[in-house]
Amino acid sequence: MPQVSIVIPCKNEGRFIKQTIESILDTPGRVPYDITVVNDGSTDGCCTFLQTGQKIYSRVKLINTTGIGAANARNLGARHSSGEVLVFCDAHITVEEDWLDLLAEDLGEEGIGAVSPGIANMNQVHAIGYGLTWNEAMEARWLPCPVGMAEVPFAPGGCVAVKRDVFNNVEGFERGFRIYGFEDAEFSLKLWLFGYRVLVDPGVVIKHYFRKSQPYAITMEEYAYNALRVALSHFTPRRVGKVMNMFSHLKNFGQLVSGILFESDVLQQRQQYFQRRKYNDDWFMEKFQIPL
Repeated sequence: MPQVSIVIPCKNEGRFIKQTIESILDTPGRVPYDITVVNDGSTDGCCTFLQTGQKIYSRVKLINTTGIGAANARNLGARHSSGEVLVFCDAHITVEEDWLDLLAEDLGEEGIGAVSPGIANMNQVHAIGYGLTWNEAMEARWLPCPVGMAEVPFAPGGCVAVKRDVFNNVEGFERGFRIYGFEDAEFSLKLWLFGYRVLVDPGVVIKHYFRKSQPYAITMEEYAYNALRVALSHFTPRRVGKVMNMFSHLKNFGQLVSGILFESDVLQQRQQYFQRRKYNDDWFMEKFQIPL
């Protein structure tokens, strides 16, 4: 079986990061793996237990950053790991026996870009989502349980497996994002548009702690910035206009758009992506009946 590298971005996770790592380490499985934790500017000391030299954590690599955002923390973790398969996990999950073996096996079929398990609510274990879609406002919505493995628009960032060569081919997670928002959706969208498939395996379920609020500050402007970057990188002009209308009420909307257009590489990236992609966003929205 392929070597797997588990990448866990982490910021102010409190007790959950320790719980997550110990759940992975204590869960039986056959596939060889290592773990890379990217501590992205935490201020709560949540990763200090990894610096104590305890033998139990010997296969865990810790990388400390000053705060590069969720997407780039994942990219950094991928660069500092060596597995043929990358599994990106949130820092507040618990896993079940053979979860890693099954996800790695799922990637064996040609053309599969990414696979996600079902994601259960840690505090309500019968509430399980099987991949994500969007409503008309680009808000994430969970999908019901399919019969067997099924194509989904978006693999949730709580746990997603991808072959390293595929990850490298699509250039990883969006490097131009700010702190948080749309990492998982943009990655899956890019996979689909570049000709890969994104699947959910209902035979694998992990438990995820769903917070009522983030443990670090996120402004609406930063969230909007990421949404607009998704649109400007991938969407037709008509759909870009719809996304702009969603955030036009923001006080500094004009400055936000100007910054994306003239102070970032988004237009160059748009040109590159449009030349490379196999399908367009109209095809994607129609395939999954997304009303955007």
